[in-house]
Amino acid sequence: MIVGFPTQITSAEDENHELVFIVAADMRNFSSQGEWSKNFSGACEAAKEVGPGAFMISPGDLDVDPPSAVREMISVVIGEDYPWYPVLGNHDPESPSTMRYLRAYGLNVPNVVNRGPEGCEETTYSFDWGDVHFVVLNQYYDGVNDWGLEGDVVPELLDWLEADLAANTKQHVFVIGHEPLMPMPDMDNGRIRHSGDSLDEHPENAFRFHQVLLDHGVTAYICGHTHNTSYANINGLWQLDAGHARGLEEASYADSMYAAIQNAIETGRSRGAGEAESLRQLYRDDAYHIDRWFKYLGMTETPVVQTLAQFFDEYTNDPQARDRYYERQIEGRKQTASTFMRITVAGGTVQVEYYRDDTHGGPYSLRETLILD
Repeated sequence: MIVGFPTQITSAEDENHELVFIVAADMRNFSSQGEWSKNFSGACEAAKEVGPGAFMISPGDLDVDPPSAVREMISVVIGEDYPWYPVLGNHDPESPSTMRYLRAYGLNVPNVVNRGPEGCEETTYSFDWGDVHFVVLNQYYDGVNDWGLEGDVVPELLDWLEADLAANTKQHVFVIGHEPLMPMPDMDNGRIRHSGDSLDEHPENAFRFHQVLLDHGVTAYICGHTHNTSYANINGLWQLDAGHARGLEEASYADSMYAAIQNAIETGRSRGAGEAESLRQLYRDDAYHIDRWFKYLGMTETPVVQTLAQFFDEYTNDPQARDRYYERQIEGRKQTASTFMRITVAGGTVQVEYYRDDTHGGPYSLRETLILD
């Protein structure tokens, strides 16, 4: 379902009033199939409770094949007329249906003042709201096609951006893309992801991009990609990483491990194999994932077969085992909290509020407030 909006939305947030908007990213595959209790719906419900403002921007990785489930979630929880501005992430071009959806959706978003360069007119654009100018960038545009699989700010995109910013007359400017200039540690647990394969993978282009944003007085660069929530002033430019808004960052490895063991035992039983042989075969078939599960669940005992059997026995017979192993996973993997940002622009002041859940899927609370200067 594509939800259309009027070409221009008249709102109370004009040049003389404050503008509030929500930023939520990387809800990938956590918005569909009715799983609304602890996933992206939790962020939507919390945003509605604290005041969702005028619209939501999502800096990438929306691919629920297609992202209509994200739009549906926003419509159900916040409202059908609440605008949503999706931004391409690195996983979105992997799905042709996602790209078709986003191209069509991009033609209907409100208040657009400038369309992107040839080849990504639907997925790169700028729009105005009150006295604020927003630029949505498709960093997977390679100068010809809008579906590249490597993030960058190629010269064709940078030239378009520079011309757009030069023509802007609004007081505040936010530029939104998926990948950070450089990844920063999560504000709670210090985890770093995607170092060296964000925009910093192409340092010359990243430097030029940074300089263009500085030269035109951009208020902040908003991104995602890392699943980590952070803010940093990079040589005079604010970078705001929205983290992820998927509720639980990852499904329980313990659940996956238990299901794999159960399937291996049942399959072995149908062939007349005993449990020990079935567990040996499971490890031979999938040593990579077993070792990963062991690491993140804090299970380093050897030999493998006895450890698998002990885990399976505990998980089957101990009602508290699942919670214990999930806590170990969060600690071992440094799983990060689900997050959304609530940004308020009022006159010359920009305030960024960070709302995060408890790492287990809710509830959300205000964790930090930043004033951009």
